[in-house]
Amino acid sequence: MATGMKTGSRFARPFARLTRFTIAASMAAFTPACGDDATDVEPAAETADGPSTLAFDDYKADAPPTPTTVVATSLGNSSGQGAVLELVVTDVWGRLPDRSSRVRLTREADGKTLVLDGYLKPVMIRLAAAGRYRLEAEIPEHEKEALVFEVRKDARGAFAIPQPADQVTHWGFSAEPRRVGAGSETVHSLYLGLPHRLFASSGPPPRRGNEITVFDNGRDTFTAMAGDFEAAERSLSLSLWLMKGDFELRRSEDWRATTAADRARESIVSYLRRMKGTRRVLLSQFNGREEGPIPGLVDEAILDDAVQAFGERAGDGVELMLQANETEVPYRDEVPVNAGGWSYRGRLLDKYPEWAGRRFTNVERFKVGQYDRTVKWTDVQVASWHQKFAVVDDEVAYLGGMNMNYPDWDRPELSVHDPLRAEPGTDADARAEVEAGLEVGEIAPRKDYMTRIEGPLVHDVQTLFHRRWTQGRAEKAMYHGQTTAFTVPPVFDDPDPRDEGVQAQLTVTLPMPFWEHSILESHQRAIAVADDYIYIEDQYFRTPMINAMILDRMAVDPDLKLIVVTKDVPYKDPGRKWTALSLQAFEERFPERVVFLTLRASAVQPTDEGYRADFVGVDIHSKMFIVDDELMSVGSCNKNNRGLIYEGEANLFIRDAFLVAETRRHEWARLVGPDYAEQIADPEVAFEVFRNLAERNDALQRLWDDNDGELAFSQVDDVEAFTPVGLVYPLVVPMEWWFDPGPDFF
Repeated sequence: MATGMKTGSRFARPFARLTRFTIAASMAAFTPACGDDATDVEPAAETADGPSTLAFDDYKADAPPTPTTVVATSLGNSSGQGAVLELVVTDVWGRLPDRSSRVRLTREADGKTLVLDGYLKPVMIRLAAAGRYRLEAEIPEHEKEALVFEVRKDARGAFAIPQPADQVTHWGFSAEPRRVGAGSETVHSLYLGLPHRLFASSGPPPRRGNEITVFDNGRDTFTAMAGDFEAAERSLSLSLWLMKGDFELRRSEDWRATTAADRARESIVSYLRRMKGTRRVLLSQFNGREEGPIPGLVDEAILDDAVQAFGERAGDGVELMLQANETEVPYRDEVPVNAGGWSYRGRLLDKYPEWAGRRFTNVERFKVGQYDRTVKWTDVQVASWHQKFAVVDDEVAYLGGMNMNYPDWDRPELSVHDPLRAEPGTDADARAEVEAGLEVGEIAPRKDYMTRIEGPLVHDVQTLFHRRWTQGRAEKAMYHGQTTAFTVPPVFDDPDPRDEGVQAQLTVTLPMPFWEHSILESHQRAIAVADDYIYIEDQYFRTPMINAMILDRMAVDPDLKLIVVTKDVPYKDPGRKWTALSLQAFEERFPERVVFLTLRASAVQPTDEGYRADFVGVDIHSKMFIVDDELMSVGSCNKNNRGLIYEGEANLFIRDAFLVAETRRHEWARLVGPDYAEQIADPEVAFEVFRNLAERNDALQRLWDDNDGELAFSQVDDVEAFTPVGLVYPLVVPMEWWFDPGPDFF
């Protein structure tokens, strides 16, 4: 279904097989806060000394000003004796809670308590008595934190709060004279950053208020992308692993009437040439720099002449860089992932630069991520920049697993005989033979995903491109001399929590010098809360570190099931060993709670003497991960250690019950066909449907194979009984392999 036009945007929301779904955040009605003070708090539950509860009744998206008055509470009056404490409770990204939250501050000597409740903002209170205090902070869906500190009173009667002991991971403490009312006092500030239970702390913040379309085929992806490219006026940022200059974005159903000139107009090179604004393109430079282990690979295998021309000339509005990932991947060993840390204080000051003059005294505990290992002679530069995304005019982004290479275009049907799934130079006669069922095309059916994004997340995708582009220019990447610098506009990342929209986070794997692994962290967090099922649809299934997490979770939760859809792995495939070991680990421990599948397209059609069946393995290029109809990770990162540690990868981690459930149901219906679509609505039922249908289809394929793909009319009394249903077949990977690498290499 179509979704219409977004107000104020030039970009049409595309028609897609899977269109946008959003869920509205339900919030209680806002109550205006009293007064003009920056704290915006409303006292409640008065006691003899002052209110024991401060209610923060409204949510404000703008940055909080510094409070300048002390609020009277049960722990102290607004003036008089006592230490002035400013409380700042945020998430780990320095953002104020957008859900009603709570802080409890207790004086241990007598148990007297103050509660801060609602949409918390910085607030100054006075602590009139010396002694120990316990601070407990809660934000919905975040990890709770608690911290104990002390208020001291010296012999002269002066109060102070010494720096607390290092008790929590993300916190800060500062103390300096500030304006308080009409005078000046020392203000002691405590800052607590609470990690989200689901989103990766190591990544950029999750954003609300996004509109996300999930595409499950190349036709709809590239048709929508072409429309956005045509509407562009200012800029394009395009990152791909591989791009063919004559790759066609749009393809006509009337392929017989399509001329070479028609195809050329739909090529990506043609779009880049005629688009408005500055067009920047980042491609992966394989096997390190030009002088790497395979000389000439860049020029001969990766760049065609039309694409290479963009890097060699200036003034055409198209800038090209090839970026090398020079991370050494061990053939045998494993590299411990030191994902490193980040500064909570730095995030606070980035969010609120007006606090830059404050005197922070605590020393933060974190180690910058780095490739912390001595390189060996057996290590090889086999990692790449594998990210696939685009940003148009800082308003629309695409992110997923699709390149602009010939196999990436396919229609939703994944037909064995599709004349449009072909290279541009394929002649009409060859296409006609494919359409007639006389030949199987050279390009296999392809299953993959791409997302289209509008909203605050676009800023994060563009920031990722900017970081890479800036680094490439600094490292003098291939063709950097014809490139220009640019800036990223600021993001408004605090939408009204009542707004409709999908909540999602950009997660990445970034090699050195960045060394970031938020995709891995997001998977860890999702697995830790999995309850009903984990669904993996991926080009690979050979990630020992992820396997261990899932096995541990399945041991704890006896109802949790695992469904894996991945490609067949031939004997001489370098990844055969770790795929076989992955399957064995689950089948030995939980044989009744796992199902492993692969996909094949089939076609049964009549001939002069009977029926012929064609079976073609689906090229599963997906990188899909779904947990419990609530969490979904989709993007470029495969389920192998290399993708989670060494490659340059980018995923969306989506938390949206409606979008995720609709995506899961739609994709499972594609796998089993329309006759079983209703049965797979329930994941518990779907598990058995997958297993039974895969066994039926496998038995049918073996029957056809035993008869060389042909059966006489006399052998077929009911053709439907001999026709596979859907795409699913059992995945079988024997414990035999040609290569014997370590777990990280392939």
